[in-house]
Amino acid sequence: MELTTFYAKIETINTTTYDTNTIRVTAEDKEGYTLRIHENEEVVAGAIYFFESEPVVFKEKEQLEVQNFTHIDQMDIPFKRRQELMETFYEYAPVDTEDIKTTIEEYLDSISNDTIKVLVDTMYQKFKQSFYLYPAATKFHHAYIGGLSYHTATMMKLTDGFLAVYPFLNKDLLIGGILLHDICKVEELSNYAGPEYTKEGRLIGHITMAVKELEVIAEQLGKRHTEELLLLQHMILSHHYYGNYGSPKKTNIPEALILHFIDNIDSKMTVLQETLDQTEEGEFTSPIPVLDREKYYKSKLK
Repeated sequence: MELTTFYAKIETINTTTYDTNTIRVTAEDKEGYTLRIHENEEVVAGAIYFFESEPVVFKEKEQLEVQNFTHIDQMDIPFKRRQELMETFYEYAPVDTEDIKTTIEEYLDSISNDTIKVLVDTMYQKFKQSFYLYPAATKFHHAYIGGLSYHTATMMKLTDGFLAVYPFLNKDLLIGGILLHDICKVEELSNYAGPEYTKEGRLIGHITMAVKELEVIAEQLGKRHTEELLLLQHMILSHHYYGNYGSPKKTNIPEALILHFIDNIDSKMTVLQETLDQTEEGEFTSPIPVLDREKYYKSKLK
């Protein structure tokens, strides 16, 4: 019998008194299906799988019985196709992921300092796949699939104006610090779909994780005692600026200060834009938590 193959996201999992359980899925064509799967197989609600199934009749109803299945994260799928699937099944960043990736990699390619380049690129390559899937947070800003890379790309674009006005800033440090500052959120959060903070995320956090990870990479590359490593680590450590927000150090180099400002600007302006998009012209928004619960007026000006 010919197998039916398709990608689908599991919506619910129901146990039965038989040797097969039922799972309700939404397929890529937005159709809903009920699948039967052996009771010993482990699947996760909310996750995307590639299913191979065959039609069966169970209690006089036509259903599909799963013969094989693979979690999307265990598959070697081209970048563009993976992003298409993510956009189909989840709330996604409101921009084209290919454009985000092109932007980020163009800025990384512009780094001329060899030590900064190899440190940053090695870290980027290690987390690359997850980096384009994870949100930047569980709530407040960029809290959707692809939010982390979208936030990073926007921050990189904002550097152009600062570098033009303040040419004493080191471009390589600034670009490197932006790429690294949140990259370990892929380990701080449990997954990219409906994430929670991991045990390590709660007890250590993405700032310390990134500093540790960069130290290991530097040791492996023979860059352990370089000025570049020290400065990049400082930028990661200080980008939240305040201790009660997770930074053990305040900014002590200009690039770290600009990184903090750019991070703050993009996170708050993104939330403000999203809130204004849901507000009628001539009206005020609801209180916005990340902006001290202030209400913002949406003007009628074009």
